[in-house]
Amino acid sequence: MLFNENKGTEMWSQMLKENFNVTDANKCAWIAEYASVHEIHEAALGLGGGNVNPTPAPAQGVGSLYATPLNTLGMGNVAAPGDPAMGGSGAFFKQAVGSGDIPVSTLPMALNVALLTIGLELVPVIPAKGPWALLTYMDFPYAGGKMGGKNEIMGLDGRGEGAENKPLYFKVLAAADEIAKARTNFTEGAELTFKIGDATVIGTFKGLGRMDGGIICQVKSCKNTAGNISLKEAFTGAAAVVTGGTETVNLAAPTVDFAQTHVDFVDGFANFFNGEKRPMDRAENETGTGNVIGLRLFSKWIKMGSYEVTATVTRQQLQDLPLYGVDAVSKVMEACQNEITQSINARILEHVFALGVTNAVKQKVRQGVDLNLYMGTAATKPLAAFGLKEFKDVYGDDQFARFADVKNAEVNTSAENTYSRQRRISSRVLAAANLVQVTGRRGRANWIVTNAQVATALQDCAGYVVAPMVNNLLQDGSRDLYQAGTLAGIKVYVDPYMEWDDCRICIGRKGNGNEPGVIFMPYILADTVSITAEGTMAPKMLVNSRYAIADAGFYPEAQYFTFGVYSDFGLI
Repeated sequence: MLFNENKGTEMWSQMLKENFNVTDANKCAWIAEYASVHEIHEAALGLGGGNVNPTPAPAQGVGSLYATPLNTLGMGNVAAPGDPAMGGSGAFFKQAVGSGDIPVSTLPMALNVALLTIGLELVPVIPAKGPWALLTYMDFPYAGGKMGGKNEIMGLDGRGEGAENKPLYFKVLAAADEIAKARTNFTEGAELTFKIGDATVIGTFKGLGRMDGGIICQVKSCKNTAGNISLKEAFTGAAAVVTGGTETVNLAAPTVDFAQTHVDFVDGFANFFNGEKRPMDRAENETGTGNVIGLRLFSKWIKMGSYEVTATVTRQQLQDLPLYGVDAVSKVMEACQNEITQSINARILEHVFALGVTNAVKQKVRQGVDLNLYMGTAATKPLAAFGLKEFKDVYGDDQFARFADVKNAEVNTSAENTYSRQRRISSRVLAAANLVQVTGRRGRANWIVTNAQVATALQDCAGYVVAPMVNNLLQDGSRDLYQAGTLAGIKVYVDPYMEWDDCRICIGRKGNGNEPGVIFMPYILADTVSITAEGTMAPKMLVNSRYAIADAGFYPEAQYFTFGVYSDFGLI
């Protein structure tokens, strides 16, 4: 199977380049891989043309999906002729006779969906080999000991005096508003005391987690009235009072976890002698073994979902439309294909916008960042008054209230004009692109999606390059999501289904499939079955698509950022 799949991928890759002018290497690679897998599926159903001989062979050369029950009654199953190569010399004239029908291949429609669905340019695509797929994540925490909970595989039991048997750093997680208070009340290097019931945990404050805002501390002691306990025994979910100097923060239901190296970098970890940020000298370096980085593995199964469209035509339409040069069946099938394409685009956009809102909320709490842009006469304007259709995070929660005091970006309205306001939008886009690089640590954002009004405003800005009009199969912006141009190297896409006043901007980064973020996983991009409907005796067609939109990595939201734009004076 793997050999045949690789062979088919090479063949399809060459065909896509020569016949469809697919020049993007990543796009060509995944479409070729998908086409090869799809071809193998069809070969297994007995449709021929593939590289696999199914065992056992389907009756009459066709699988049950394409057999008589789903086709015109009385005609029998589709049957391919025998293979003359299997009979030796002279076998060509002795081969089994087929039905004379041509089995229907759904691969051409699937390729059309792959080529025309612009939303697939926003996220990596990894074809699924079956109805389930497995995603695996790796985490590298600052280890050195256990938390004391079940299924922890690193170090000892976490009950020793001081830090000997506990992780070097621990991270306390709590509600976003509570973490925000910790950001303003505590300074790096301060000694924090966590009081949870009869347990007392003391640690040195190292900062807040970059993504989750967790309070990171270097452990000093963890005890209750009975003596030394583990960190998991101390943080039981009960309320905690955190004291640092003269400042106090209340945590309603704190939990504890390892600090993560790639997310919660703590400067000084590599100096295991005393944790200072300077390099160790030789004598300090030779005092013992360095600090420990651990490894945790997480896996999740991704289940493919289905979208299905059914269409019919009447016998009268079949009789009349050819007079006008119209093939009714092909037009209906084209409409079904377009419906599948639009559904895929809508689901991808809905998800990346929600992830962007999730990251916007986190950065508001973590760093006080608010990129929502208000230009007008009032001092502030709530995001809920911007006219945005919605501002929901990935959990489906409305986050308008988080941005109730968006400050006016104009300090001198009389000195502003349309051009300067459009430049402010451009500046916010570039700021969001760089923020994605800072939070995601994979690179700068490389695309934005917005509505027609914002896209028009950006077109007047310096650094904007209009996308060329490409007259081929691969770009058709007349009906659906389309690329309007680039801004400072960032691709600008317009969603024609966003309302004129819904001035949301989602900015994101497309990775290579091995990085955190959204992944589109097609199993069967398009599959179709046609029958003659009983009663009407007219054709009835069904188009089905099976795929999954999966989140890869621990913080996929870090690769996206969503914000809103509003001006009392208009954007254009």
